[in-house]
Amino acid sequence: MKETEDSDDPLARTRTGIHFPRKSTQTTLAGVIIPIDFLAPYDFILVIFLLSISLFLSGIRAAYAASGAMENPWERKAEGDNHLPTRIQQLALSLVQRGLTLFALLLAARLAWLHMQAGSVETVRWAVLAFLVIWIWLDAMVRYNSARKAQEFIPKISGLTQVLIKICKPLTQPIMKLGYSFGVLTPHGAEITTEMLEAKAESEEETDLLRGLANFRQTNARKAMQARVQVTAFDIELDFHELMDRINKSGYSRVPVYRDDLDHIEGILNVKDLLPHIHLDEHFNWQKLLRPVYFIPESKRLDDLMKDFQNRRVHMAIVVDEYGGTSGLITLEDIIEEIFGDINDEYDEEEEVNYTQVDEHTYVFEGRVLINDLCRILNLETDYFDEVRGNSESLAGLLLELFSRLPRTGEIATHREVTFKVQSADKKRIKKVRVLVS
Repeated sequence: MKETEDSDDPLARTRTGIHFPRKSTQTTLAGVIIPIDFLAPYDFILVIFLLSISLFLSGIRAAYAASGAMENPWERKAEGDNHLPTRIQQLALSLVQRGLTLFALLLAARLAWLHMQAGSVETVRWAVLAFLVIWIWLDAMVRYNSARKAQEFIPKISGLTQVLIKICKPLTQPIMKLGYSFGVLTPHGAEITTEMLEAKAESEEETDLLRGLANFRQTNARKAMQARVQVTAFDIELDFHELMDRINKSGYSRVPVYRDDLDHIEGILNVKDLLPHIHLDEHFNWQKLLRPVYFIPESKRLDDLMKDFQNRRVHMAIVVDEYGGTSGLITLEDIIEEIFGDINDEYDEEEEVNYTQVDEHTYVFEGRVLINDLCRILNLETDYFDEVRGNSESLAGLLLELFSRLPRTGEIATHREVTFKVQSADKKRIKKVRVLVS
């Protein structure tokens, strides 16, 4: 009889004087001997349970990532001083999911090893391969379907998500300590403030750039747009020669085209579309070259608008108010200028604030002058009028906030040490204002 370690013949084990160890069918836990066959079913059930939870957490993360910040509970900060930073909560949930996955895979590896010790090497090899393929496929399908049906999925699991966030809270403290020690996080919370960025700036230009970056997410289209009265647009009834003449005078490469008035924008004319037709006569039907208009609300955030511009491959949008009327126009250049400051090209005239200094304390400004320019000229802090300006950007808008109506010529309003007197106005707008600084 062949003497091998696999032989079950007890005599074969001693016939040559060589003692082969028997295969162990037991495991030791805290000094207590437990049969492997007793633990294996429970290990298998635990592996399936942990992987199911991991798949569920993976689906939650994919759904919230697809739905955007408006639906994401991690974007909402809890009330009080002990609120958790957004990115910390996300990282904690991610660590829980990956920890469960790792623990489940280790248990599965233990099961595979035990069965290999029992002699089922080939079976275990194929079982492990099948398990990995099925796991990768399930994870991909869960992520795909959760992201595709995020709007349906999120309301159903929002309550459970809040519970998971609370469960993850104990993980946030060590994460935050590590973040502070490596300088990744700031002790003041999740958001980096403008003041913190300015403190790290080494020059005035760098300060302006960092300030623009810090305020970018909070800025909406209303603050960055060109106001309605400043919009250059063409009537759709113009003949081709009249159109070309106005284009040459305007210097713009993209221009809105309206019917009757600016509240009825028909399309956007890209000047380069006209180049193949410039030799045609005045009866050329240039209206067929108009491109679709992208309308946005005044409250549209610039970071979202930038993404829309990239996805739609457009450079211009018409800003509308709550009643559907045209408030203004915003371009990709306007968005970039919010970060980097004014960008002047060959068609931009050197803009100077049009004002007259009467004496040391008295000035006359046009109503359309920007409040920031007003503060700069008067040597006031940029936030001097913040408590009364509302959403206004110009001096005329500031006076509308102060009067709560359209003022008449000669009317006076005062804010702190600054007195405003309407010097010229009509039924629609404030043209000139005399400003006295005490």
